[in-house]
Amino acid sequence: MFVKIYRYRLKPGKEQEYLEIQNEAERIYSSFIDKQSLFLQNHDDKEIWQEIHFYPDKKSYIDAVSTVDQQPEIQVLYSRFLDVITSLEELSEENHQLIDFHEK
Repeated sequence: MFVKIYRYRLKPGKEQEYLEIQNEAERIYSSFIDKQSLFLQNHDDKEIWQEIHFYPDKKSYIDAVSTVDQQPEIQVLYSRFLDVITSLEELSEENHQLIDFHEK
């Protein structure tokens, strides 16, 4: 399983708009790929968020993203997302491979 993790800080007072953006983005992504997502708000600093997305494999992720990125709606949502985070410099993105110790 391929895992993407993003971490960023929201501007103060932008949480509701952020949640609306993420809800709509999830709707768009789910029409192109079967994935699971977690959205985590830092317990001590409510402006810090993490997204964790689980995809079947890296190829599925790449194929889906290339299609999703062509959708005009996602471009608008990304622009809105950039307006609610503090800066691109504080945005981190990581790629991981899920290791399942229970697989045989």
